[in-house]
Amino acid sequence: MTAEELAACVAESITQASALFTGTLDEPVRRHAAHVVADTIGVSIAGGRTAEMTRLRENADELGGALSGTGGATVLVAGVAPVSAEQAAFLNGAAGGFLELDEGTRPTGHPAMHIVPAALAAAEVAHRPGTELLAAVVAGYEVSARLFAAFQLRPPTHPHGHLAGVGAAVSVALLLGEDPAAVAAIAATTPTVPVWNACYAGATARNTAMGLSAQAALRAIRLHRAGFTGTLESVSALFGEVTGKPVDVDALTAAADPARPRILRNYFKRHSACALTHGAVDAVLSMPAVPVDSIRSVEVRTVANNLKLDRQAAPNDLSARFSLPYSVAAVLTRRESTPATFDYDPTVARLAEKVRVTLASELDRSWPEHAPTEVVVHARGSVAATVQDPRGHHHDPLSADELRAKFTDLVGDIAPELWDRLLGLATFDDCTEALRPLRLVKPV
Repeated sequence: MTAEELAACVAESITQASALFTGTLDEPVRRHAAHVVADTIGVSIAGGRTAEMTRLRENADELGGALSGTGGATVLVAGVAPVSAEQAAFLNGAAGGFLELDEGTRPTGHPAMHIVPAALAAAEVAHRPGTELLAAVVAGYEVSARLFAAFQLRPPTHPHGHLAGVGAAVSVALLLGEDPAAVAAIAATTPTVPVWNACYAGATARNTAMGLSAQAALRAIRLHRAGFTGTLESVSALFGEVTGKPVDVDALTAAADPARPRILRNYFKRHSACALTHGAVDAVLSMPAVPVDSIRSVEVRTVANNLKLDRQAAPNDLSARFSLPYSVAAVLTRRESTPATFDYDPTVARLAEKVRVTLASELDRSWPEHAPTEVVVHARGSVAATVQDPRGHHHDPLSADELRAKFTDLVGDIAPELWDRLLGLATFDDCTEALRPLRLVKPV
């Protein structure tokens, strides 16, 4: 298929997704979309408390690039004054990268942390109703998920940025009344393309990729209104030739099903580490406790996609979250899963050296529909556990109560009121009102 033909397929995916925005979403779809929005906001709020994000906000006035609108857009941190839409999208998206708790889709990307910060900022400055915000998120997610299914990324290309940024541009364009294909083409022509190596090293600039893509989606509106143009051939050239290859072009052109949009097949994360570790983490947590000093070795048998995390962690928190041996050692040691569980600790790193990761061909055959992993711990005896899908996968979804509990742990005191407002987004004529508890709270 030529670049022009692939670009036409990408355009068709935008057309199909846009129909979800203009149509009426079923109540289960709206409710799930509200959970995606709320979960994404909760993760961003928690990430926004990190030292790096705090210092970055202190210089937020230097970021520039205001989008015309009134009232400003909310920075997802208690008591911070509203800023321009582009600033808010960047800050909120970048904050979402720090704890590795943002949702995702298979095969493999993290659409919501690109889409929600951009769509929320656009909806706020344009005072759009909550129903439109939810519909725009569903539509942008549809584009992103189709792109991730259609193109297989070539290592070491990381899934943050780029393809999900095209979906973010679609969401923003729909909310602001612009041509979604034209705005998406501009975003596609100026992509952010990070690599896995930064995760392994623990280079925290990598956390900004989602924020840069969310910001670029809003900047694409300004460029479009100024007469700039882009081309969807950028998608087919970059991800069909340079950094990947087309593997399922039919995913782009299939008719959209308003009762079963792709956002319903997302996963929510329980563990503060790369999603590729979650099957192994769940397997360990399902085992009886094993005295750490008795552990002789640990086997992790998993799918080929997870082997990229078969590496020992560099001595920092981000690198630890991208080490499968370290993640297994962390939960063997601490017997719980909180964000602090996966922070770097030399004692855990020494146990991680006893973890061996291998490919299990019989498990690999079920990827990406399933994400199975087996863990065997050899101590005084041996104990084993196998997980077909991590908890939170669409085959084993988190309940509304579990999502609320995660949100509460991440957000703190204002969580009950903010959660109820976000789950009730469809009732707000101006979605900014849903964030009122966050705007009114004093800085911590």
